This record gives sequence, structure tokens and C-alpha cells, in this order.
Amino acid sequence: MAWVAVGRGDWRAAELENIMPSVLVVDDNELARNLIANPLTEVGFSVETAAGGFEALEKFKASHHQMVITDILMADGEGIDLIRSLLADTPDLPIVAVSADPRTNETSSLGMAAKMGARKTLSKPFSALELLAVVGALLATEDEAQAQPA
Repeated sequence: MAWVAVGRGDWRAAELENIMPSVLVVDDNELARNLIANPLTEVGFSVETAAGGFEALEKFKASHHQMVITDILMADGEGIDLIRSLLADTPDLPIVAVSADPRTNETSSLGMAAKMGARKTLSKPFSALELLAVVGALLATEDEAQAQPA
């Protein structure tokens, strides 16, 4: 799968393969889940959502998504625990951590997520274009890494 920029920073999949990327979106807030999932669906991603970490682990085990986008501060447990669990089983999984935590240092929720292995972080609120740019850039990096000879 290749990723190309279309217009004003909008990332879309160039269908070079028949497989559309599958993304698991995790947030305990339904509105936030939809604000993340809808733009991804509109540009062709296959998106599944989960309302918390436990549900996310079950859905990931059943479907093995190509990427996970997770909130960090959730009612049923920290997104940090979800990141730790996912990466224990799938160390190369691209994870994007999102949070409304206003702190910007390495002890913030996003700083901790990055330390735990989240490849990208986004501070809420963010635009659909910001989300798509981060996801597209991360998947393009993954494609390049897979194309490199061992």
C-alpha cells in the first residue's frame, strides 16, 4: 500500500494492493471516537472502534489491525497499559497516542506514551487533516521500512 498526498495535506491510500489498512480507534468518549474514525473511513481505511482498553485488546486479538490510535486517559484504564500490552505481542505495531492532557513535557500522558513505544502523538483537539497527515506519514514510513532489504 502506498500513501500519497492529495490536496491540502489530505492523505489517501493509492490502491496498489487490494488490502485497505485496518485501524483500531480507542477512546472512552463516543464523540471523540467518531471524530477520529470518520475521517479515516472517508479516505478508505477500514476502521473498528473500541470504548476502552479491554475491548480494544479483544478486538485487536480478533482482527490484528495494521495501526492503533488510542486515547491515553480512559475510564477503564490507562491507554499506557493498552500500548504496553499491544507492543508486548506485536512490537512493530504503529500506535498513535492522543490525549487532551495540557502538559507538554515527558511526564505528560503523551510523553509517557512515546516512552512506551507510541510512534506518534497528537494533542486534542486536532483537525482531521492533522490526523490524516500523521497516519499517512506513519504508514508511509512503515511501507518504506518493509520495502528495505533485510
